[in-house]
Amino acid sequence: MDDAGFRVVFEVSRMGRGGVFSMTVAVALSGGVDSAVAAYLLKKEGHRVWGITMIHHADMEGSLPKVKAVAESLDIPLEVVDLQDAFRERVIDPFIRQYAEGRTPSPCPICNRVIKMGLLMDEALSMRVRKMATGHYARVWEDGEGFHLLRGKDKRKDQSYFLSLLSQEQLSRFLLPLGGLKRVDVEKTAYTLGFSGSGLHGSQEICFLTGHYTGLLREQGLDPGPGNVRDVQGKIIGEHRGYIHYTVGQRRGLGVAKGVPLYVVQIIPEENTIVVGPEDHLFSREITVFSPHWIHEPCGDSPWRLDVKIRYRHTGAPALVRSLGDKLDVLFETPQRAPTPGQLAVFYRDDEVLGGGWIEDVHRAS
Repeated sequence: MDDAGFRVVFEVSRMGRGGVFSMTVAVALSGGVDSAVAAYLLKKEGHRVWGITMIHHADMEGSLPKVKAVAESLDIPLEVVDLQDAFRERVIDPFIRQYAEGRTPSPCPICNRVIKMGLLMDEALSMRVRKMATGHYARVWEDGEGFHLLRGKDKRKDQSYFLSLLSQEQLSRFLLPLGGLKRVDVEKTAYTLGFSGSGLHGSQEICFLTGHYTGLLREQGLDPGPGNVRDVQGKIIGEHRGYIHYTVGQRRGLGVAKGVPLYVVQIIPEENTIVVGPEDHLFSREITVFSPHWIHEPCGDSPWRLDVKIRYRHTGAPALVRSLGDKLDVLFETPQRAPTPGQLAVFYRDDEVLGGGWIEDVHRAS
């Protein structure tokens, strides 16, 4: 997207150092390098900065000393908010249900919308804070049509995918100091601040898992035991450990052989069955997306030509997106590998994130 006509929301601080544009900003500290550097940059700009962090699961207690050390190093106050009950209800329980239904969940976009930029931001704003910032690599812009979410300048680190479910109101209160920076420059800044080697970590995709996700599922009694492995023709060719141990696209650990590499192409939880086939059976040109959320709905009547990412690490692919009311039909120009029910499809036009929705049905190539 051409930057002309837009204003970077973070740029309101450029008169800085206590000037008329300085403001009180809460920074969501995770105990990691990115959020620490975000807080440092805002303070350097002259803002009144304080840290806010949340206890969202029991294992989070071990990260609090790191968060407190960052706040002390930057000489900023720290607010700790207990959101364990809400996080369990809104993030962990749906995560477990999705796996029980044979889907592969993507909890981070939900957490960002409902918990971090939802309940945590509400807590910060209730204390007369004007904005809340995080260490995500993405950008927010404003023009006469409202607020726009854009990819981070560092394409290899871009995290706009995880923010695609945010509302206009949330974006209006959101600062992203790292959006225009390369990760290597953030690491250099962290080094000069003495954070490197101090045990601060980078971001991780599922923060509440300390081991494999199946451990959490078994704790909840979700362990169906052995079941059948079928090939794409419907023939039983082996036995698996339980469908919760498998995801679409998985190759290793299947325990079956057929002369060619086999991959999980479907999970049928009600039968405790997984279906395997050659890699070409993973590809699909068409998916159905439900509960679409638009930050900015595309102009004109559908179908729209957009770029669509079907998982965070997916590079994105051009597709024709047709509105079906509360669902979208997405027809890719070329077949895409392993679109998976439960994952988030995110819609882009150039560098702008227009919105996202959940993959419901996948029409596999035959």
